[in-house]
Amino acid sequence: MIWGKIFRRAAIILFAGIFLATAAIVGAAVQIFDGAGQYIMSDDGNHEFAKQRAQQRAEKNAQKQAGVALKAFSRSINSELTDEEVSAVTNNIIKVSDVKIVPVPFEAEGEAGLMYRATLKATIDTDGIYAWLKRDDKEKVTIIQQNDSLQDAIQKNDKLAEDLKEQYKRATSEAEKNRIRKQMSDADRDFLANQKLEEALKLYYAKDHHGSIKLNTEAIELKPNWSWPYNNRGIAYDDLKQYERAIQDYNKAIQLNPNNDYAYNNRGVCHGILGQYEQAIQDFNKAIQFNPNYAEAYYNRGLAYYRLGQYERAIQDFNKAIQLNPNYAVAYYNRGNAYQKLKQYERAIQDYDKAIQLNPNNDKAYYNRGVAHYYLKQYKNALKDFEKTLELNPNHKQSKKGIELCLKAMSQ
Repeated sequence: MIWGKIFRRAAIILFAGIFLATAAIVGAAVQIFDGAGQYIMSDDGNHEFAKQRAQQRAEKNAQKQAGVALKAFSRSINSELTDEEVSAVTNNIIKVSDVKIVPVPFEAEGEAGLMYRATLKATIDTDGIYAWLKRDDKEKVTIIQQNDSLQDAIQKNDKLAEDLKEQYKRATSEAEKNRIRKQMSDADRDFLANQKLEEALKLYYAKDHHGSIKLNTEAIELKPNWSWPYNNRGIAYDDLKQYERAIQDYNKAIQLNPNNDYAYNNRGVCHGILGQYEQAIQDFNKAIQFNPNYAEAYYNRGLAYYRLGQYERAIQDFNKAIQLNPNYAVAYYNRGNAYQKLKQYERAIQDYDKAIQLNPNNDKAYYNRGVAHYYLKQYKNALKDFEKTLELNPNHKQSKKGIELCLKAMSQ
């Protein structure tokens, strides 16, 4: 049984889950894109940060092109990705090279200034889509959420930097300029924190959880009152099975942002893994309160109710999760398990059918469907399911026993 967690806009699954030269020909293994970006400095701006901001804009320009190509490629293999998935995959598998940043004097509206212009090559391997499709639901949700929160932070910081430059040009007193300089410095610090968070996400994507923890910690040092690095570091600790440390980080994320529905969900996941189901339900209630359309929180709460033997309430939450996400394979699977506990075997089989349709390699769904068929005395169907389970998982002892029971029943 799978739990679900999230950074933002997606949530990590709690208990036990089932889990590109400018556009080359779509479908090619490698595609290369030219990225370009520029950043105009303020009179007292920091040259190094101006260069980094120009490069970041060039990278985002290339990522946007790559995202269009990846989405088209996903259609060509009949596995079309959502916009959120495309953004998450693109930002994490793109490789940047040939970076060139040059100062360009310019004059506009009678004012002279300095602009940094960045160009680069961005390479993307479309095999990254296949790797993404193989990831389990928990990883996908986590990565999407992290990426989404990061992109929001980057856009807000970029807009703030532009607004401060305009304010500085209009400033008339030295005191006002000093105040704006301080704000510019803070914005540059936050920009660096965003970069740390972005690198941490790439390491998490590559399953380097220790590296991700290190960079999230550096982001926290730069911006101590930012909720997301704590949340994201907590997820990395969670994946390392260091649940108490993860809960400490989720506590801090919630303290800094009491409306952080993802941190509530993720903390609930840890409580669930530790068998603290009542505490987990309280956290999922909070996540749903702040985000009524949070499919993963409903799913996770359903798992907690299931663990407590409250199968009807579990089914209600699985129903809501499926309503919000009709392709939620593990929700179908676990709803089937709840129906099985209630001895509603026909309804359980329907859910296992759907879970298998969405995830044909789910050996547990085959096995449990076989059990339901067996209780209905549909021994031939049960036998097929137990045999398929062994095909997918040769070490599945229960299926071997199930086959023996089916053969014995069919011989009588």
